[in-house]
Amino acid sequence: MSSGLVRMPDRVVMALVLCLCGALQGCVIPRSGPLLSEVQASHERNDVELVSVTPALALASRAAGGATFPAGFVQAQPLDSEKLAPGDGVDIALWGHDGVGVFANSAGVAGGMTDLGETVIDEAGTIYVPQVGRVRAQGLTLAELRDAIERRLSRVTVGLDVSVRRTDRRGQTVAIEGDLAKPGVYPIGPGTQRLSGLLSQAAPNQTNPEQLAVTVRRHGESASVRLSDIYGNSAQDIALRAGDSVVVHNVVENLTVLGAAGTQSRVKLSKRNYTVLDALGDSRGLSDSLANPKAVFLLRIRPDAAPGAPGVPDAPPVVYQFDFTKPEQMVLAGKFTVHDGDAIYISDAPFTQVQKVLSAFSATLGTARSVSSMSQ
Repeated sequence: MSSGLVRMPDRVVMALVLCLCGALQGCVIPRSGPLLSEVQASHERNDVELVSVTPALALASRAAGGATFPAGFVQAQPLDSEKLAPGDGVDIALWGHDGVGVFANSAGVAGGMTDLGETVIDEAGTIYVPQVGRVRAQGLTLAELRDAIERRLSRVTVGLDVSVRRTDRRGQTVAIEGDLAKPGVYPIGPGTQRLSGLLSQAAPNQTNPEQLAVTVRRHGESASVRLSDIYGNSAQDIALRAGDSVVVHNVVENLTVLGAAGTQSRVKLSKRNYTVLDALGDSRGLSDSLANPKAVFLLRIRPDAAPGAPGVPDAPPVVYQFDFTKPEQMVLAGKFTVHDGDAIYISDAPFTQVQKVLSAFSATLGTARSVSSMSQ
């Protein structure tokens, strides 16, 4: 009896094998990006500018230091919180000797004490006192204002004492908002004359002060520094001015790691002067089974010469090459600072392509053997 299998002629088997091999030759071996030779060819065509990293380039990539506030901000002296300013509120009370009053009370009867209530210093820096008129208050302490009122009152009456005290109203305030536990409007006073005092009350998120920016806006001028700079450099702990606006926000910067890395991912820059080596460490380094250590690339587009920008000639992207077979290049990778939006690409090693071809060819041969065995 027949086994149910029909033997295929050898020429049919060979034809099938040849077809499979032809299909293998026509397919594209999968990979994550260009090989080193292809990047070099792109450089020769002027599609990219391929640059081998040097100590000078690594040094130039690093920020010289933290940002600073403008000289006008830094040189401003703290406001004297004892001095009165427009918008401040004061409570004035008058006493006559032996119970004899000068001003009628609310019932229309003269008494020993007259409370004028809260008086707000106007924009011109003055307050109004009955029977006396306007008295300048801006720039005076409470004691100086009391003396000034007594001198003016002495022209119309004698034997009168004056009491002046502050109310809760403050004219010199700053506004602070952003990534804070207690945003709001704060008066400038003891403890909040400088930026650090204001921040201590507003309570910023201090998980990573290195990546927390503090922006101060004053009279149309704006500048930002990192929170760590304010703590580390007393010159950046600037004195506040009435009307200042302070914004605290996280600095979010990322780069992308592609190719033969341990993990292909988007990596968050956790500090200034975040380096190529930092990025590789956060993405689990090079893949031992795939990576070409001679072909670790940092891809960057010139920010001042974006292709197609009006009046700016097209410039190819800059590609920095690191050769990790050389220890000194690994050291440079630990000094070379990346920028927000950069990409790190690790090329496959040439042998990985051979392995993929052999693997695909082995699979093809295995299929052919199976067909051949079925034909017998």
